[in-house]
Amino acid sequence: MLMILAMGLYAFSMSITPGPVTLIIFSGGMNRGIHATLPFILGATIGFSLLLLATGLGLGLVVQQHKWLVYGSTVIGCGFMMYLALQLFKFEPSVGQTTAMRSGWWAGLMLMWLNPKAWLAAIAGNSLFIEPSQTNKLFVFVFIYSLVCFVSLLLWAVFGKQVSRHISNDKYVRWLNKAAALVIASMCVMVLYELGGRNL
Repeated sequence: MLMILAMGLYAFSMSITPGPVTLIIFSGGMNRGIHATLPFILGATIGFSLLLLATGLGLGLVVQQHKWLVYGSTVIGCGFMMYLALQLFKFEPSVGQTTAMRSGWWAGLMLMWLNPKAWLAAIAGNSLFIEPSQTNKLFVFVFIYSLVCFVSLLLWAVFGKQVSRHISNDKYVRWLNKAAALVIASMCVMVLYELGGRNL
């Protein structure tokens, strides 16, 4: 029971903290509402669950042994997130949805596999809770994390929707979108800078 509680707390602490995915979901909830953001949330949850399962079954060790996979996925992931940040920066509330929201669950799934924070959470979580031979325990961990991840991401969409209810001027919505986009871009720049520093 204590182990399940610990798994849940770890999942919540990693899922609820701000990051590129949560900021995109916040913006989606603010711009288009919770219902329109649900496919992206579902895709992100499925994507991370598959990533957590794969790293627990051995992918994490493969990635750690072949650093070029880490560097390659990080660069591609940051590029994709920068693209989404640009779309969010240019987004007009009165026109339509962002690229990520239009792409729905597929964009959410792909973004998790290209998100350095997600890889860190998956590898660290498996290191903390799962031994190589504990396959049943791994499935329990994935199940718990999936539920907590979905609820945590949904809370960000609800938060975005609540913010939109207090903002009637599209100008302020644009500012919030641009601020979220700049934060996402800044995160990507910091990740790439740190990655470059490791290679020097």
